[in-house]
Amino acid sequence: MPAPWAFGRGPPSARFSAARRRGILPPMSDVLLVQDHGAVRVLTLHRPEKKNAFDIALTEALWSALEQASADDAVRVVVVTGAGESFTSGADVNLFLQAASGTVEGDITRVARLHEPLRACQKPVIAMVQGQAVGMGVTVLPHFDLVYAAEEATFMVPFVRLGLVVEYGGSFALPRLIGHQRTRELLLRPRPIDARTAEHWGLVCRVFPRATLHDEVMAIAADLAEQPPGAVRETRALVSLGEERTLEAAIDDENRVLAGRYGSPENVAAVMAFLSRKR
Repeated sequence: MPAPWAFGRGPPSARFSAARRRGILPPMSDVLLVQDHGAVRVLTLHRPEKKNAFDIALTEALWSALEQASADDAVRVVVVTGAGESFTSGADVNLFLQAASGTVEGDITRVARLHEPLRACQKPVIAMVQGQAVGMGVTVLPHFDLVYAAEEATFMVPFVRLGLVVEYGGSFALPRLIGHQRTRELLLRPRPIDARTAEHWGLVCRVFPRATLHDEVMAIAADLAEQPPGAVRETRALVSLGEERTLEAAIDDENRVLAGRYGSPENVAAVMAFLSRKR
């Protein structure tokens, strides 16, 4: 079982507290919990009473935490999860009412652009979906590097029912990720799909029992954190470019980056380590 504070309950570790005193971690707020496990930083959406719905405060906190993790050389991988039974129920409905009445305090456009810090982050970002994901909690998933879910997780996009349409480039990203017909079913039929269906479709990488989800995802994150960071960074950049370019352009990009990677300190160190293990 994960430590209780992994889902927003209980105290952080002594290492976490010491790092906070040294000013290494971004400030923890009431709506976002931040904890380091070695080189893996876990960001927990913490509005369980609102099913972790995104208001401006949570959006700003996550945006800032992603930027700080991206700039922190000690962080190799970021994991985003939710407190309680929901990953996130999407945008807080109060935002719609505030926008309609002109009483929004803060930059509401950041909620509509939350994919930006995810895509800009220089470290792999993993979504650990431990419960219900609704609305933007689903359409933001293609912008994570990896998505893992608990068996109990569900995924629903109710925009059409609300008289709205898809966001975060979902009309571009989702058909490429799960196919055109599945995208239409997901968007036009606002009913939840279960985690196994989401896995079969390709919306999530793998599904684990809720009791072992945290440990499984943290083990994967630790594996990623052990890889040469420069190679990880440039591989992610190539995949991102490849999603939007022709095959020929993708090959040219790969060859350009490889020309600088062959013989690099990371490449030499990794090859020498591999050869020493073989001996």
